[in-house]
Parts: sequence; structure tokens; C-alpha cells
Amino acid sequence: MKKSVGLVLKIVAAVMALAAVVCAVVAFWDHIMDLIDSVADKVEEKRADRCFQPSEFDDYDDSIM
Repeated sequence: MKKSVGLVLKIVAAVMALAAVVCAVVAFWDHIMDLIDSVADKVEEKRADRCFQPSEFDDYDDSIM
């Protein structure tokens, strides 16, 4: 009997912990999405900067030759 009561209490505790996590995610959903958007924007900026780097020969003046 004691083992089954302990098992039930553990299950109830696990369900309540899961519910707390779900509540926290729902409560801070807009903050989470803002964070994800800012990270995605920074990654996009890094990719754009890498794609548009000037060539190593762009600083030479071809008109001199």
C-alpha cells in the first residue's frame, strides 16, 4: 500500500512539474519569440556580411597600369 501511494505521489509531482513548465512557456511566449527573432536576425546579418565581403583585389587601382 505504501509503495502505491509513493508511486502516485511521484506521478502527481511529475505532472505538476510539467504543468509548471508549460505555464512558464505560455507566460513568457512573447519574450521567447523576441529572443528567437533577434538571434535569427543576427545570424542573417552574419551570413550577409560573409557573402558581401570585398575581394582582396578591390583596393588596387587598375587605372595606374
